[in-house]
Amino acid sequence: MDLKLRRRAIYTGMRPYFDDATLLEAIHLWQIKYSDKPKFAFTEFLSECCQDKALRSQRTMILSSIFKALDMPPRELLPDPFDIDQEQLINLSPAEKICDDTTVVFVHFLDNLLKSLADKEALGVRIYILNQFPLLRLDELRKAFLRDWLDKKSTKLPVSFELPIMRQLINFAYVAICELMGPVKADHLLSQAIKSSEEMAKQMEIPMHDFL
Repeated sequence: MDLKLRRRAIYTGMRPYFDDATLLEAIHLWQIKYSDKPKFAFTEFLSECCQDKALRSQRTMILSSIFKALDMPPRELLPDPFDIDQEQLINLSPAEKICDDTTVVFVHFLDNLLKSLADKEALGVRIYILNQFPLLRLDELRKAFLRDWLDKKSTKLPVSFELPIMRQLINFAYVAICELMGPVKADHLLSQAIKSSEEMAKQMEIPMHDFL
């Protein structure tokens, strides 16, 4: 079963037990941390995403519901919550299908910041950013592209993003690092990431301070 079908099955199995926001957080967690693990890892996955008492008491039923959904035919599964709207993609103008220099530098910058973290901390930051998506004033197509990139399903962004959105995303990452490691370490890592991207930014004539 490919990634999209598994995601739909897990979403279908968990849907009766979770509210919208908590369910999307759980799917983000599964996709980043558990999507490449075998079935028995679902127990660990549910231990991590069923934090409140009501959900903890239903973990056995949720696990059974997921396994049942994994055996269901695709036509009976709920739609993919992260599906990219192909019609919207087709309707993009040629200019919108180009990733501009500012977005290229942003990808390089945030990627360097995440790579400066240990795997566990980087995972926590990625999940934190994904869980802030409701705060972004952004169309669903661009959210889907961002989600694929943060989930490490793609290595670059195929379209351009506005500077205020990029600032928000960097701020989300900074806040998450502060919570995990403290503000002194967060400032140090941010400064290192800036230095790592300065040469590219200079070549493209993009001031790094624009992202902060």
